[in-house]
Amino acid sequence: MSRITLENLGVSFTEKKKETVVFSHLNASFPDGKVNVILGKSGEGKTTILQCIMGKLRYDGSILFDGVAIDKTPIEKRNISYVSQEYALYPHFTVFENIAFPLRLLNTPRKEIEERVYKIVEDIGLKDCLSRKPRYLSGGQQQRVAIARAIIKKNDVFLLDEPLSNLDLPKKQETRLLFKKLFNSLKPTVLYVTHDFSEALALGDRLFVLDEGKIAFEGTPEEALFSPLPPLEALRSDIE
Repeated sequence: MSRITLENLGVSFTEKKKETVVFSHLNASFPDGKVNVILGKSGEGKTTILQCIMGKLRYDGSILFDGVAIDKTPIEKRNISYVSQEYALYPHFTVFENIAFPLRLLNTPRKEIEERVYKIVEDIGLKDCLSRKPRYLSGGQQQRVAIARAIIKKNDVFLLDEPLSNLDLPKKQETRLLFKKLFNSLKPTVLYVTHDFSEALALGDRLFVLDEGKIAFEGTPEEALFSPLPPLEALRSDIE
């Protein structure tokens, strides 16, 4: 597990000679082994934080895992799993092949790959779909394959970027339960991005509300539910 700390994080973009500052001097500390939900309106920089942690964007400041800066650490050595709203499955691979792919890149023995894939599909309810290709799966099933592929390496850090946004309400509720089961079992450090307040309440151990380039609120779901802060009142309006 890894405690993730952002120290004076800054990101800006220049387009047509105009600079846009996403945030500057952003500071936050996400506890290890917890589900840390990052909330905020569109455009606040929630996904940008994940991209910085993955090493996909240039930034000012520093990012630390357990007090050690990872700013110069290659992406493949950051021990991170990532799931987005796009399933990004290989269309010509079966479910088994999609899930096994990260282990094959590591030259994991075939027997171990099979054991780990079979264990995961049993946990997520896809054992009858192993030979299917993505086009023969529902949206919910495809997202489960993406989740299984992300967790099979047993990384310490999980980054999830609005992973349920393409699912209908029944599938969202079903997948939330799956996430709870997996997080309780694996105990990774999770950064979970969403603008859905009810989703944050259902999954989060700690909530972080991003507003105007700063962390406007940090606390438990219960504290967020009753906080009078304007950014939280605006998010709560979605479930009232």
